[in-house]
Formats: sequence, structure tokens, C-alpha cells
Amino acid sequence: MFSLNAKYVPPPPGVASPIQWGDVAIVRERLGDNVKRLHFGRGVMGIPTLSPRHLRQFQESRTGPFIRTVQALQHDPSRLESWRHEVDEILGEYLHDNVVRHEYLLTRAIKA
Repeated sequence: MFSLNAKYVPPPPGVASPIQWGDVAIVRERLGDNVKRLHFGRGVMGIPTLSPRHLRQFQESRTGPFIRTVQALQHDPSRLESWRHEVDEILGEYLHDNVVRHEYLLTRAIKA
């Protein structure tokens, strides 16, 4: 989703891509010696929804990156519609039995 949003609206300057936080090597590098007992785990978060469109509409009203993208595209209805179509397609790929499954990287550590 972050890659798709960046295709339509550039990320804020100086902000590293959130996608990089899913890469163990990058997280390890960023945290460096500031933490000890660093532990990683992967999991799946399930979001119940009626349809990809239903979840997208919910996120458009409550999730920062979605809100900002809609605001940035509101004066270009054709691009907004294209973005919405692509979001629905992506969400549809992860929708099974009315649950959208998002993989995530869990990082735990103790501040050194």
C-alpha cells in the first residue's frame, strides 16, 4: 500500500519509507547499539471486512496515509479513481473469507 500511495503522492521529504521497517537488516542497522536483546518475529494481522471497497472506504476516513492521499488527489478525480481501483485490487489479493491478511514484522528490544 505504501508503494502504491507513493506512486500517486510523493512521501514527505526526509521520511524514510515505512516499507524498510519490514527488513530485518535495516531495522537492526537503524537500532544499532541503542538496544539489547533484539528479537524479530513475523505474523499476520487479520482485518475483517465485507469487501476491498469497504475496507478502503474505512481507511480513507481513519488512516493517515489514506487520508493524505485522498486529500492530495481530490482535485484530480480520474487519478483518485485510478488510485482507488488499484487499492481495491491489492486488498482483493489478500482478502480471504472476509478477512484481509497483512503480514508484519514484530521487533522487540530493550533500550541499552
